[in-house]
Amino acid sequence: MTPGPLRLAAGLLVCVLGAVPSCADTPPTRLPRVGERPAGWVDVRLAAPDDGPRLGADRAWEVWDGDGEVVHAGDRLAWDTVLAREGDVVRLGDVPLGGLPLEVRPVDGGTLRVGSRRYRGLLRLEDDGRGGVRVVNRVSIEDYLRGVLPGEMPDRFGLEALKAQAVAARSYALAEAAQRGWLHPDVRSQVYKGRDAETWLASEAVRQTAGQVLTHEGRVIPAWFQSTCGGGTARAQDVFLDPPDGVLDRRVVCADCRDSPTWSWTRSLDGAVVCAAVGLPEAPLEEVRTEPGLYPGRPDRVVVVAGGLEASVPAVDFRDRVSKGRPWDAQLLSTRWAAPPRVEEGRLVVEGHGWGHGVGLCQYGARGFARRGAGYRVILRRYYPDARLVELS
Repeated sequence: MTPGPLRLAAGLLVCVLGAVPSCADTPPTRLPRVGERPAGWVDVRLAAPDDGPRLGADRAWEVWDGDGEVVHAGDRLAWDTVLAREGDVVRLGDVPLGGLPLEVRPVDGGTLRVGSRRYRGLLRLEDDGRGGVRVVNRVSIEDYLRGVLPGEMPDRFGLEALKAQAVAARSYALAEAAQRGWLHPDVRSQVYKGRDAETWLASEAVRQTAGQVLTHEGRVIPAWFQSTCGGGTARAQDVFLDPPDGVLDRRVVCADCRDSPTWSWTRSLDGAVVCAAVGLPEAPLEEVRTEPGLYPGRPDRVVVVAGGLEASVPAVDFRDRVSKGRPWDAQLLSTRWAAPPRVEEGRLVVEGHGWGHGVGLCQYGARGFARRGAGYRVILRRYYPDARLVELS
């Protein structure tokens, strides 16, 4: 579901940002009380292999039950210890822990592992609704971002671009978590790879922007971002269902992403795939056009004529339908088309610009803008023109 806006709760005070203090090393994050998820913390539902999750710990750890009692403790835990459920009882290796929910908590700054990845924060064990155990990483938003940023933007983009990405990612995560209550660990939310993915520069970007979010009318916005806008962004209402009113509803011109490898691309699509995308029976393609037909630009609709029949769908839906389940080099990378579509030998040929849904921060554009001297505040003002940069405290 598309994330909606987050109303700033009492206790999350908002102030307009002034100068950013110099960065200092962040002390270990204090864990919340058992069963509590305080403001500024998020739950990430971690994926589990088919044979069930495997946990580990590099130092002392404890398991707490729902009544706030310690039910087990250990010094270390082998990295491949199997977590299983037998009826109402959860077992960690050979040790029965009791019923759900449970929390596995590191002691003295230790690190917990799920599968091959280490995670900050704690692990909540919950009923997955199918008779198994769901592992949830409850983690502070700042520690979460340390494991997100390297998967969303490479260090080579530079500190100012990374700082803009950190603010966008923090805003997006808090808005989505407020609506749904939890986050995915992948592109359905944001790519989150835990502690092993962290880099010094990305963590520095998180530290230097700690607590900073984008808001509109007192609400944290879902600050969408993309790889490459290809010369101009899209309006949120043209892409997502029920975006917040009054923000991200303007197209933004951007020429700083020209160095992106996906600035321009060409795709040749099978006629049967094109017909299926608009709901027509398979037939030879006669014509494909866009409405409006302005190039380069993002059309509202794609119109297909095949076998004497005509049908049209929104351009966003057309892109999704012809790309779903296909390899990257066979996908339409964006809805920004560079030239009129054409039919050649029964196939649709599309020339386009950019990669992504087109809304919000253009990552390659942020890199290019930063290289021209723009700081992260200026970058954010470009891509989120109606939002305010504020600090949660």
